[in-house]
Amino acid sequence: MALFKTREFESVTMPEIANAASVSEATLFRYFGHKQDLVLFLYYCINSDWQHYVAELSKGRLADRFRQASLRKIELIQPYASFLSSILPALLQDKTVVAVQGVHTSHIRAMGLQTFETLIQGATDAKRLQKRVADLPSLLFIMHWGLMFLDLQARDAAKTNDTIDMMSKMIQRVNDLSILVRFLPFINELSTWSGKIVTDDALPARQINTDILHLIFKNRKLINAAPPCIENKCADCIRQHELSVDFFTRQQLPLQFVLPAFPAKSPNASKVLGQLPDLGEEIALHTLQSICDEIKSIYAPGAQVIICSDGRIFAELVGVSDEAISNYVAGIRSMIDEHGLNSLSIVNLEDLVANLSFDAARSKVLEQFSDPLEQLQESLKTSDSFKSLFNGIHRFIVEDRKFMEPELSVSKAKEAAKPIALKVIQHSNAWTRFLNYVYPNAIRFSIHPYAAHTDKIGIRITKATDNWLTPWHGVIVLQDNEYILMKKQDAEQAGARLMYNNGRPYYYALTGKQAETPLI
Repeated sequence: MALFKTREFESVTMPEIANAASVSEATLFRYFGHKQDLVLFLYYCINSDWQHYVAELSKGRLADRFRQASLRKIELIQPYASFLSSILPALLQDKTVVAVQGVHTSHIRAMGLQTFETLIQGATDAKRLQKRVADLPSLLFIMHWGLMFLDLQARDAAKTNDTIDMMSKMIQRVNDLSILVRFLPFINELSTWSGKIVTDDALPARQINTDILHLIFKNRKLINAAPPCIENKCADCIRQHELSVDFFTRQQLPLQFVLPAFPAKSPNASKVLGQLPDLGEEIALHTLQSICDEIKSIYAPGAQVIICSDGRIFAELVGVSDEAISNYVAGIRSMIDEHGLNSLSIVNLEDLVANLSFDAARSKVLEQFSDPLEQLQESLKTSDSFKSLFNGIHRFIVEDRKFMEPELSVSKAKEAAKPIALKVIQHSNAWTRFLNYVYPNAIRFSIHPYAAHTDKIGIRITKATDNWLTPWHGVIVLQDNEYILMKKQDAEQAGARLMYNNGRPYYYALTGKQAETPLI
């Protein structure tokens, strides 16, 4: 950006960009084949951050949500406004690589349409309007384009804000039934035209994408989901992730999934067998490999899951040492190699932020990518999905606190765990955003249950007694015809026998009438 502020975009060379970024030309070309690719990546970064913001907006009137979303988009563009203004003619010419209506930016337009669908879904007053207007997301998308171009051309914050206010008021008035009836033919014609302008090939409808998503959704871990979503029959679920899958299938590339998980064993010895991976992790890794194998059976390039261990990010909060994290991740790598799980790999913080100490690497990610705690506290008051996530994490922290500090009363343990749980989410969000930049096109998996229509796919990696339980918080218990993941103390209370692998505690076995624990 510093180069582009002083020089015209066309006159800046790739060697100059590499020098300004303090990387070799080979490194630069590894990620960006042409300097136009830098602009496309900038589009993606802005729209990815915007998509996350809109997904976390509290429910409310469509006009208010449109206003908040528009203000945030302008805010995200501001650091690059002078540069984007300087290449505005190229943005408007269909034949340029960076054209907003060009072939190379169809994935960005699709992200925008998905964002507006999310915006509409969270509106408390949009159902009637959505039924009566043919293509409401595209209409709002075109309106937002107008705002962006006005801001880049005029560079007048007051004028932009006034226009956003005017558009928000117009949306509210249109949402009034009497005005809607009067202008419905015109609005429908306008929205249909918007759909043709925006959509073209932006939203793919290819059978292979649907088939792949149906395979993935068989292993989905959902929360507060409707029957069609649970039964894998929801078209909205497919639309939510179709574009991400299509990015790979159109190029005949292996699908790339990113899974922040496998941090380290819990320090709570009443839950786990020790600090090293055991049968729980082994089963979870084989589950992930089987998903990739199923995809490869219908899509020849197959898929890859990159496990991004988040132990370093949470170490201080959950009371786990960096040494324990290193040993645990080394154990996961050994399992992947030993069992020939060739579709899986695991990376740690130091693999992605090189030449820094653990503390310095942690600080770098958190300083650059974390939300203010005040913002998360507000989400806790307004977002049901956020509250559900907080409650699940809070419960685990309370359990560990009580074990490590048995003198604490339950009420004091719960109170002490609240700020820790919020910081765990803060650190998790920072890690997620960091991974979005490292792996910008990857499809995001999560080991937590998620609502059906979000950008993350909750994946069930083991059967468990609890929807939130993971192999690093529990132990595997083999029953007569099945296995189940549970806490160590529960396995022992049920009378399960401890089993060993190469002299190391590895799982429990439970047979007969005792083996009647329900599976989730």
